[in-house]
Order: sequence, then C-alpha cells, then structure tokens
Amino acid sequence: MKWDRLIIKSIGALGVLQMTNYLVPILVIPLLLSRVGLESYGMIVLAQGIMNFAVAFADFGFNLTGTRLISLARGDLVLERSVTQKILVIKVLLLSVTFVVLTFLVKIVSQWQHYEYLILISYFIVIGNVLMPVWYFQGVQKMTWLALLNFLSRIFYLGSVIFFIESSDDLLWVNFYNGLGWCIASFIGWVVLFKKMKFRFDKHSLNTIYLFWHKNVPIFLSEGVTAFYRNIGVVIAGFFLSAPLMGIFVIIDRIMMLIANSYTLAYRAIFPMLCNLVKKSDRILKDFLYSIFSKLLVLVFLGMALVIFFGRSLIEMLSDKIVLTDIGSYLWILPVFIFILFCNLPISLLIIALDMKKAYFSYHSIGLITALILLPFLVSFLEVNGLLIGIILAEFSMILFGVAVLYRVYQRPINS
Repeated sequence: MKWDRLIIKSIGALGVLQMTNYLVPILVIPLLLSRVGLESYGMIVLAQGIMNFAVAFADFGFNLTGTRLISLARGDLVLERSVTQKILVIKVLLLSVTFVVLTFLVKIVSQWQHYEYLILISYFIVIGNVLMPVWYFQGVQKMTWLALLNFLSRIFYLGSVIFFIESSDDLLWVNFYNGLGWCIASFIGWVVLFKKMKFRFDKHSLNTIYLFWHKNVPIFLSEGVTAFYRNIGVVIAGFFLSAPLMGIFVIIDRIMMLIANSYTLAYRAIFPMLCNLVKKSDRILKDFLYSIFSKLLVLVFLGMALVIFFGRSLIEMLSDKIVLTDIGSYLWILPVFIFILFCNLPISLLIIALDMKKAYFSYHSIGLITALILLPFLVSFLEVNGLLIGIILAEFSMILFGVAVLYRVYQRPINS
C-alpha cells in the first residue's frame, strides 16, 4: 500500500542516520565511567534527570500538538507560519520562566547546592531540546532532516567527550557539551525551516497566543507526568539502594531509555499519517495499523532475541566490568521492556491522534500513580529487581487503561 512504502522509507531513512545516534549514549557510558568515575557519573545523570523535567515544562507538549497541527495544515504556508510563530513565542517565554525557577530551586534545595554550577550549565540541554523544531519536521514528514540534526548533535557530544573530558575535574563540562550539540542542531533546524516556509512574523494578539497556549494545558500535564514517571526510578533508587546497586540500576535505566528512544523511529514516521487517518473510515485505519504494526512486531521479536542471547556479552564489551558485577540477574527486564513498550505504542498514538487530551493525561497519570505506589514497597524487599518489576507493572497498567479508553471509542464504528 502507499502508506507502507512511505513509512518504510521514513523509518529506513531515520534508521540509517540514527543508528549512530542511538549508539552514542552507549559509547559515552564507558568513557565517562573510566574518566570521571562512578560517583561523578551519577551526578551527571542526576543533572540530566533534572533537565528532563525542565524540558517537559518548557516544551509544554508542543512536540505532540505541533506535529498534529502542522500535519493538518501541510501545504498551507500561512497556517504553518501562524502555528510556528505561536509555538516559538510560547517556548521562548517558557524557557525564561523555567530558568528562573530552576535557579531559585538550586538556591533553596540543599542537596542541589553542592552541584549548583553543574545543574545550571546543564540548562543548555533544555534550550537545545526545547527549541529544536521537531514538531515541524515530523508534521511535514521530513524525517531525514530531523534524523540528520540529531545525528550531528550526538556526534558533536561524543567528540567533545573523547577529546575534552579527561578526569573528574572536567565534570562540569560534560552536560555543557551535550547541550551545546543540541543548540547547534536546533539553530540549523530553524535556518532550514525559515527558508522552506519563507518565514515572516505576523501580528498575533496576546489573547490569541494565550488561547493557543491554554488549549495545550492537558498535553503539557501529560508530558510533565511522563517526564516524572520516566525518571522516578532513579530518584527512588537514590533513596533505597547502596552505591554499587545504584550504579547497576543507572546503567540498566540508561539502556531502557535507549530502548524507549528507539521507538521514536516508528512514532515519528507513523504519527503524522495517523492524525489524518483517524478522520477517515475505521476500516482504513484498521488496515493501516495492522499493516504497520504486524511488520514492526517482527523487528521487536528479533530485538528481544538479540537481547536474550547476546545482551550480557554486548553490555560487558561496552562497560566497566567492575560496575557490572552480577548485572546478569537484572537483564530479564530488557526483552520484557521491549515488548511492553511496543504494546503501548499504538495505544498512545491513537489517543493523542484522536485529540483526546484529557484521556491522554489520565493514561500517563495511571502509570505514574502505579509507580509511586509500587516502587517504594517493591524496592525495599527486592532492591533492583523490585524497581524493575514496578516499572513493568506501571507500563502494564497504562496498557489496560488505554485499551479500555479505545474500546469505548471504537465499540461502535464512528466512521463509515
């Protein structure tokens, strides 16, 4: 079918260009462990976790709604410019507010005061990620440009770590180079965007911009909940686990993040088309989902098999063996995580494509609430395995809720 070829082309372009992009974090972990040490690496990850919350706030969910709006406005340069300008103005304002709030928190949170400069200089990560026009390139389905920008950003970061990070004395600069790579890629992205749409600033009243911002509040809350949920494991691990176990969990958590990021290949290729297909007949939508996800399922099974049979060997090749003592007993999470995230992918995409903002917020809230209830209890008895079990149960609770929501929507055909 036509969408088969388009999506395979998009995923292929992203896959080829982003292969190195996903390998970079794996390569950076052993480099940083050997050069700055486990304790300093933990501080770097902590600062990155804080930045993830800041990104979720300053982005305000526009990477989702912006993609949807640009996809629906595709070909209408006036409407594309209007959406782009509103998103840019709101994001710049939110970046300013976020930095002020972060500075205030660093001054009053005693645990953060020891790492004040590390946290503040890490804000470049937020600037680069928030201003990257991901939503535009996804909406017009120019995946190659998006993948290339990500690729350049990660190569810059890897090169900086290799050539400039030598010891724990350079701890401050790791996240700076990380963020600077994103800022450079973001700048290039906007240059391309401005030239393509012949961008110019039109007049928009403050009330118009406010209404545009206000409509996105449910998506923002959903993304905030998601960011908190994705990082809650590291936070709880810091309270309950010893330093060696914390180091093991951080490495496993980074690998799970890489797995989650790999699903953005499918998400970025599928979501713009899905936004238009949900308005057509249910049969077309069903055929589309079956055609795409039946093929992706084969890749998922291959990935699970690779992790099951070669996961330990690959991790030991790429990481410090001292840190990885007894890590094998915790690797069961990886194939399970690969499969359960795959099950969640079409559910989350459909909910947001249907513009069900409140349901999307509830969907992520269920995962967070489940994690907050189960993780402290399970980790106190099962340590690292307790954290991993809690994460899987939280993901499964989201699947159950999402299926219930979609069943109510499609219990009776809404389209002919």
